[in-house]
Amino acid sequence: MFPKTTFYLALNACLNLAATASQASSEYIKYPENSEKVAINWTDASSVLGRPDTYLGKLAVPLDYTLPQSKNNTLTLNILKVKATKEPKLGSVLTNWGGPGLPATDWLLAQARYVLAMTGGQYDIIGPDPRGTGTTLPVDCYKDEMERMVATLRTPTRTNSSEVALGAVWSYTKQYAARCFQNEAVNGSLMSTAFVARDFMKVVDALTVEGEDGFLRYWGISYGTYLGQVLAAMFPNRVERMMLDGVLNSLEYQQGWETGPAASAPVALRQFTKQCIDAGASCSLFRPNLTADALYDHIHSLSEEARRVPIVMGPNVTTDIVTYEKIAEASDTALRMGLASGSYLAGYLNSIMIRDTPEYNHTQYLVNRSFIVQDAAINADNTQLIRCSDAMFRADELTDIEERVQYITELSDWNSDYIIGSYIMCSLWKVQAKERYEGDFKAKTRKPVLLIGSPYDVRTPISGAYAANKTLEESVVLQHNGLGHTVMYSPGACAITATAAYFVNGTMPEEGTVCEQDFGIFSGKGLNETLDLFGEP
Repeated sequence: MFPKTTFYLALNACLNLAATASQASSEYIKYPENSEKVAINWTDASSVLGRPDTYLGKLAVPLDYTLPQSKNNTLTLNILKVKATKEPKLGSVLTNWGGPGLPATDWLLAQARYVLAMTGGQYDIIGPDPRGTGTTLPVDCYKDEMERMVATLRTPTRTNSSEVALGAVWSYTKQYAARCFQNEAVNGSLMSTAFVARDFMKVVDALTVEGEDGFLRYWGISYGTYLGQVLAAMFPNRVERMMLDGVLNSLEYQQGWETGPAASAPVALRQFTKQCIDAGASCSLFRPNLTADALYDHIHSLSEEARRVPIVMGPNVTTDIVTYEKIAEASDTALRMGLASGSYLAGYLNSIMIRDTPEYNHTQYLVNRSFIVQDAAINADNTQLIRCSDAMFRADELTDIEERVQYITELSDWNSDYIIGSYIMCSLWKVQAKERYEGDFKAKTRKPVLLIGSPYDVRTPISGAYAANKTLEESVVLQHNGLGHTVMYSPGACAITATAAYFVNGTMPEEGTVCEQDFGIFSGKGLNETLDLFGEP
């Protein structure tokens, strides 16, 4: 294998070459647009959803934007609207909260107070379910749930968990990619982010029937930041306001191989151990005279111990066994959730260290409960069909990806191999998207874009915001120092005030502004306390 530095240069050259070539073709701007504007069919759903001033909407959009209108079918988007709470009303803000594959409507209903605060309360908030999420264009790569279960159980979640793990991931994801091609090649070809971007602009067009101005106001987090960058690249002259929080590195995502999560995992864990030691006895992992660096080493040693010999919790055969993969999943989940789950991670790890089985059983549920609740809304097939439709890199043999795996694995000593399997899957993908954005993401938008990131974000570190800052002209990066994935999971009044001022007045924070988190993850406080501090929108 090549040395790390050699491969890094080769990878960057590949990214730049692909971007330059695709920019020259610019095929994405040639597809026909339907100029006829159709109104959204809104229904008052306040009593059904249990929140006043909420509406469910439906809008027919082209199923396939590459076909002439006369030969095209339509797809009905499901949309949720939460009305503005302040006057004067300034229009609507469209949202996407990530995934890909997560429906917007469920999330917006649950987080309406937060979204209204972030946007200043003077906008209606519009959450369209992107195609491939919720009940919009559902897919199923497996027709037999038993086969799905067997494949899931046999596929390692970490490529470095054993000598044969990488090969097993390759073989089982290759089989999964073949299943999706066999069963969902048609619908899967219609789910790319380029098509989702066109759907969102159809929503903007439809809002002009209600008197709006035809310009896009958008807030995206996580994968929603990739959608935002595609919207900005495809429709720069229509972007009036755009705030992207937890920014994906668009060129890396476009290739299907990202370095951000591997590089940020140990940074987030070190911030976790620092907050633990600073919190004292309220953190289960705290020990007198123990430093944050020493605690980090203890957690790393625990993970390596479980990799060599999985840890048996308790004296009987029915008790749980802690594996390398379980520790990785728990830490990744909790550090993503920040204030919501970060403190539970301390109890989980401590229970393994001292072999406290009852506490282990209790805390492993607490660490993962937020994502357990979401499972009913998440379709893993949709997630892969969307993500891999966007990815450009393809591989034929395991040797084609070994250098990439080695490079990402060696980026850090903690969890660097945790999500490599999803990159491998996209490298093996067979479903061809009808349209895929393949440009360089360079755009001069109508009004500048606000980018937000944290160095302690385990999934989308601030490096992604700085990468977008280079391609989106006049954009500004706002740093917040919360531990968690996006401001929602590490909220602070400073960041909320800044984003509200941006949406309401167009006021950008000064370049170099840093917002501190109001509460640490061991404070027992979270989003509601921050909103109370900030005030109701």
